[in-house]
Amino acid sequence: MNAAALLEQSHMLVLQTVEDFPEDQWDTPGACGDWSVKDTVAHLAVYEHLLVDLLNTLVNDTPTPYIDKFVNQRAEFNTSEAEARQYHTAQQIIDEYNETQLQSSDLLAKIPAEKITQAGTIPWSNERCLADQITIFYKHTNDHCMQIKAFRDKEHE
Repeated sequence: MNAAALLEQSHMLVLQTVEDFPEDQWDTPGACGDWSVKDTVAHLAVYEHLLVDLLNTLVNDTPTPYIDKFVNQRAEFNTSEAEARQYHTAQQIIDEYNETQLQSSDLLAKIPAEKITQAGTIPWSNERCLADQITIFYKHTNDHCMQIKAFRDKEHE
């Protein structure tokens, strides 16, 4: 599957997973460890920001704050980004995810196909290409969506 299709499939998976999720359960811990569904989707939004930064390194000469944090503060990256969004509403988190996903799709469309498969384009991995990283992000998203689905099923038992 090409990178653009995989990115779109990933986005649709998130939206379908949280569609009609009971609003009163968005903040309930346990969807992914101690994280709620809101925390988990916020985490996915952060990884969309990371992808936007990555794509920007190939399209524009813009600052990359998420890459900088990811590379230099990896141990704290997930926790600090979750804490930064702890008081956001579920709708704010979904809006952030949607807006960032649109940015990533737009940026990806500007990158030539040969650059997408060129090894060494990932700042934290000299061996990987962009297509590999998008596949890794897709698997990451899929894993979290499966956790949310399992949490939903558990809550409905």
